[in-house]
Amino acid sequence: MEKTHQVDEQVLDLLHKIGRKMEQLQHPSLDLLTARQSREYYKVARTYFPDIPARVVKTREDTVLSSDGHDIPVRIYTPSDKEELPVLVYFHGGGWVFGDIDSADSVCRYLSSRSGVIIVSVGYRLAPEHKFPAAYNDACVSVLWARRQWPNAPIYLGGESSGGNLAAATSGYFRDNHEVSIEGQLLITPVLNYDFSTFSYQEDFRYNLTTEKMKWFFNHYLNVEEEGEKEEVSPLRLKNKRGLPETLLVTAHFDPLREEAVTYYRQLQESGVPASRLHFEDLVHSFINMAGAVERAQEALGDIAASFTTMVHQNES
Repeated sequence: MEKTHQVDEQVLDLLHKIGRKMEQLQHPSLDLLTARQSREYYKVARTYFPDIPARVVKTREDTVLSSDGHDIPVRIYTPSDKEELPVLVYFHGGGWVFGDIDSADSVCRYLSSRSGVIIVSVGYRLAPEHKFPAAYNDACVSVLWARRQWPNAPIYLGGESSGGNLAAATSGYFRDNHEVSIEGQLLITPVLNYDFSTFSYQEDFRYNLTTEKMKWFFNHYLNVEEEGEKEEVSPLRLKNKRGLPETLLVTAHFDPLREEAVTYYRQLQESGVPASRLHFEDLVHSFINMAGAVERAQEALGDIAASFTTMVHQNES
């Protein structure tokens, strides 16, 4: 008998509450939505995501000076006074169009406290004001900055959704560049390919992320459609994946990005890259941001933190 999947009831309840609020605000159809409008509606939706319970960590603000002279804001989370902690450079989600270090704050506090790592959360430039490769360039520069700040610490890259895209693309850059050795990457429901023909896209899920939304995001991020073929946009298209860092990949069943992540995971394994995958059959795209309101999402985030902790400590030993 074919296995059936159901979305967690608390997730559905949360999404319905947000949906009703968007109706009250007369949220326009996606094709009419501007980037500015999307950010305003996103701020409203974020109020439905309470902070995730976590131990206190120290935080400080800083800026990274880019090669063309603009400042990239970063927020640094330090869980303890122990010397030589591993460093995770983290990129927030939001389709390259919205989100910032504030929207990623709760997740970063949780991961830092649970996994015992310093986290550098990067406020990369957003589209469409700054199209590709602005966010990608900011990601690469931020990793170089982290290496200068912690010259002896193992460096990890991570992110969720479009942030996972930037982490995977940046891992590819440093695999070939050798300026920084990347120990591992944490990719949470990442965007890995500009391709809407996969089975999970064809399933036409309507939970949180849809095919229409992804096309809208890409349309804002890319200058021309042909850029979607670039490895820096679609890390899945990196032909040779040998030498990429150890990878922890997180997928959700009700996510249109699921199948491209599964393919990436298999290609890593076939290329001899140590890779593990956490899959959640009852969750949706971007579920980690729901962990303060949804018990199942908090449980899943705990599993992610535990697996990432194992990766880090194994590499330390």
